[in-house]
Amino acid sequence: MANQLSVSLRAWPSDDKTTESLPFLISRINEQRGSFRNITEASLEEEIRASDADDSKTLDDIEIDEEAEDDNDAKSKGEELAMAREEIIKQVGEAYRSSSHALDLVSLLLSSHVPKAAEATISPFIKAAVPFGSLSAEIMQQPQRSNEEKTSEGLVNIGWRMQSLSRSADALLQSASSLGKEIRRETTYWQEILAVKEKGWPVCRLPREKHTLGVRFGFSEAHAEFRDRGLAALRRGPDGKIELDRGPRWQKDQRLVVRLLKDGNLAATSERSQAASDDDQPLTQHLLRARNSLFDEELYHEINREARNLVNQGVRCIGSAIRLSFRDDNEIEINLVPMDEDNEPVSDESAVPSAILMALRILLSHAHQQNHILRSRLPPPITDSQPPRPFYSLLRPILELNQHNLTSREAKHLLGNLKLVTSAASIPVMVEETASSNLFRVSDDMSNPKASTIETLMNHLTSSHHTQMTLHLPSNYTTLTLDIHTSILPPNLGTSLQLTTATSATDSAIAQMPHTLHFPTLGKLWKHVEFITSLDIVALLQASAHFPKWLVLKSPYEAYMVGNNPETVQKDRLGISFEAGGLKAVWCKSEKAGSHSWAAEKEGKENPSRSLIDMVVAELG
Repeated sequence: MANQLSVSLRAWPSDDKTTESLPFLISRINEQRGSFRNITEASLEEEIRASDADDSKTLDDIEIDEEAEDDNDAKSKGEELAMAREEIIKQVGEAYRSSSHALDLVSLLLSSHVPKAAEATISPFIKAAVPFGSLSAEIMQQPQRSNEEKTSEGLVNIGWRMQSLSRSADALLQSASSLGKEIRRETTYWQEILAVKEKGWPVCRLPREKHTLGVRFGFSEAHAEFRDRGLAALRRGPDGKIELDRGPRWQKDQRLVVRLLKDGNLAATSERSQAASDDDQPLTQHLLRARNSLFDEELYHEINREARNLVNQGVRCIGSAIRLSFRDDNEIEINLVPMDEDNEPVSDESAVPSAILMALRILLSHAHQQNHILRSRLPPPITDSQPPRPFYSLLRPILELNQHNLTSREAKHLLGNLKLVTSAASIPVMVEETASSNLFRVSDDMSNPKASTIETLMNHLTSSHHTQMTLHLPSNYTTLTLDIHTSILPPNLGTSLQLTTATSATDSAIAQMPHTLHFPTLGKLWKHVEFITSLDIVALLQASAHFPKWLVLKSPYEAYMVGNNPETVQKDRLGISFEAGGLKAVWCKSEKAGSHSWAAEKEGKENPSRSLIDMVVAELG
């Protein structure tokens, strides 16, 4: 057993893949050859020639070298194994000698107390050289202490115990106080989380921080840039209250402002819908503020994108402001300002910019709803090219409604003036508005009972606008219908004006004219309306008992009638026309000429002018 040798066997080392990596090879090259700057084409060619010369050795020389190398390897391995064996034997001998000396020492100590037990374990050399009992160990007796020392030591022990207990009590009280504060902070934190949840705000985990709660205050159908910014972390502050962490891209809250400019000067501004921020406000108010700010930022971004394609509609981008034409040579300015900025003075005309701001926000919400409907449908086939993101129609409906209102208001003004003029001549016309795109009548215009009021409002805003006015002429035989259609979307771009004439007098001059006409401008249409009204008035006079045999004729923008006697055809003549917004009658009888004009009179004012029929009868009857 003593001659046996234990050898530890290990597994063959596996190949190190790091030795084949590019960084390792580069480091080896640097160690062997130095920097890459020292390697030249000439040095590489010299190494190649040297390696070719070495390869020119004969096969016999190569075999002799291989045999010599094998013999040397075998000798070296045998020598290494013998050296390892000798080293192991040396270490085992050293350990054996150390343990024997320790056993002899313990046995010699036991020889004075238990000789028989020590004799069985002691070595023969120590047994012969050292007598038994010559080495021993005893426990020394401690010196006697006085009562005063014992009392003093007891007091010291009691003091140390009291000090330790006091420190432990203080540590426990401090831990209890810290735990109480932590409980109060956690209670405050989770109470605010519960309040946010009860208000309907969605609370979720943050995508990159699984152990942190967040609240989503943005809009899921917004553009990706604004949708990702609509998630904030709910971090606990030092006092337990929640602090909104809206990310590094958030700087400060902003709001959209709409201003009404007259001759370049500020006339009115939209009313502010939210007060300045206050740290003492509840968390839900901060969330509302953050949501409104993000919504207005997206709204301003989309308006900017759309404004670049509406230059032909009078929309301009001046710096950070967007301006568009408004009625009476006024302008509307849209801009994004800090939410804490002081309000500008609000005037009586603030209803207009406030209504425009409200319409813009409703239109963006409608665009979000359309995105949701589109996303709920089956997706289109996948293609290599991504379709461009369309523009939202935000400014287009406002421009369309403004243009339509301008045209309709001007048409109403002209019809009202015509009514006042004919009333002054005692041959009044009757004006009736049979159809109108008035947003204030949305609640009354619920053609689809299943549609909500907001859906009906969006249909009015996003569809083309139509206004229809009916004019009943004095003869009660002719009716004019004016249709105004406005759209800024192709192919019907702009405002189209259509005039429809309906008459029951089939043999009149009006019946011989086209029943439906389209006009490019309101001015040309109004000229035609005045001409038809003149023909109707002349026909009314000709149909009376005073001028039964007179002939009704017409010329551009004038209607007249003449006597039927060939001898007096150039003398007896009555012409009716509209000039400068008033009605004018020109007559000629027996080389005696005269004229009279009727202007528009305000309603309720006594009209001292004579009626047209009485004056014509008096002059030509």
